[in-house]
Amino acid sequence: MISHKFLKGASWLVAVATMASGTSLVGALDEPFQQLPLELAAADFLPESVLSGEGYTVDERVVNDGVQNTYTLKSDYGELIVTGTGELLARIQEVQATRALEKLEGSDEFKEAAKGAVTGMVEGGKALWNEPVDTSKAAARGVGRWLSNIGSSITSDDPHQDNAFETAVGYDVAKRGYAVAMGVDPYTDFEPFQERLGEVASATAAGAMVTSMAIKVGTAGSIAGTVATVTRLASMQNLLKDNPPSTLTKLNRETLLAMGIVGYQADALLKNYNYTPAEMTMICEALKWMGDIEGREIFVAYATSAPDREVAQFTQHYAEMLSDYITTVASGDIVDVAGTAWLVSRSGSLVGAFPIDYLAWTKNVADSTGTASEQMVGLGAKRKELLLKGRVSPVAKAALESRGWEITENVRLASAADSTTL
Repeated sequence: MISHKFLKGASWLVAVATMASGTSLVGALDEPFQQLPLELAAADFLPESVLSGEGYTVDERVVNDGVQNTYTLKSDYGELIVTGTGELLARIQEVQATRALEKLEGSDEFKEAAKGAVTGMVEGGKALWNEPVDTSKAAARGVGRWLSNIGSSITSDDPHQDNAFETAVGYDVAKRGYAVAMGVDPYTDFEPFQERLGEVASATAAGAMVTSMAIKVGTAGSIAGTVATVTRLASMQNLLKDNPPSTLTKLNRETLLAMGIVGYQADALLKNYNYTPAEMTMICEALKWMGDIEGREIFVAYATSAPDREVAQFTQHYAEMLSDYITTVASGDIVDVAGTAWLVSRSGSLVGAFPIDYLAWTKNVADSTGTASEQMVGLGAKRKELLLKGRVSPVAKAALESRGWEITENVRLASAADSTTL
């Protein structure tokens, strides 16, 4: 019997479907289910160039829960356990960015600039960007905007808000600016990066004329080309850089309401602090990029229920992958399949597009795909497809194909974010 406690990571996805269906479907009990966890090799999922680099090595042994991989990342900052290939790549980016900030702090340029860091607090934040947008300049001069940001820092229950003093002196602006430019979520929970970022941002906010050297060092040799989130951060750099969490929440709420999400449902999602403000913004933008389709409220409800960081991160990537499919392959409407958001395309395909690392054949998978198969007729679907960012085990592939599923592995979709800068 499946526990009613949410399973960790992306295995939660199939647990939801199993709990909703209640019974094993399509003769799944006769299948030779794979025993979990599985032991896999990192080299089967990562390019050789990513397996090791300055300041880190990815351990060859990978543990898989039937859906997501868990990696061991040995870094200059200790041994880190990371769930999900996307999150591993993001963590590697953070390690490299941390090293870049350390190099910057040790440079003569930074030390000289920091000597005069006792004056010109607000001006320091303006020195960060070579070409700040006009709206940013206007916002920085607006007393109302400034007071609003300060007030939010004092009263908000959002754990990602900076404190009132940091907001007042421009520290949070500098901090967000450096992080986004280096391809890192400004609200990451990676403490070594946050510590170095805070030190550099403090000097900048206090008037130190820190140049774009940090950005150049941080992106040199980065793995930005392999991390979709880095591209998305870049596409939304102005939005994330110019706005504190309170303003992002307001903008995200407006985005959700504009697509027909009712107020209480939008508020419930925005109050789920398992997401960072950047992740929440990327989800809302992904939903917007889907266009005028039916069923986006289904995804919002699904995303709202994310019980922890692992599921929240998976859900962000899930929103992006589904949005990319809709905008670049085939549009359609989102439908509810046992509590999970799927797509029925205009051509009549029931599509599950998931950022899964390695799909094993388990009772959970048999039940969730069985539920989807049972609902096909009622949904008006004639075909059923699974598109996975990762791979499918040979056992799972054989079992699913024998049940009529078309499977595409190692999916890489173009993104609306590739040509958009907000």
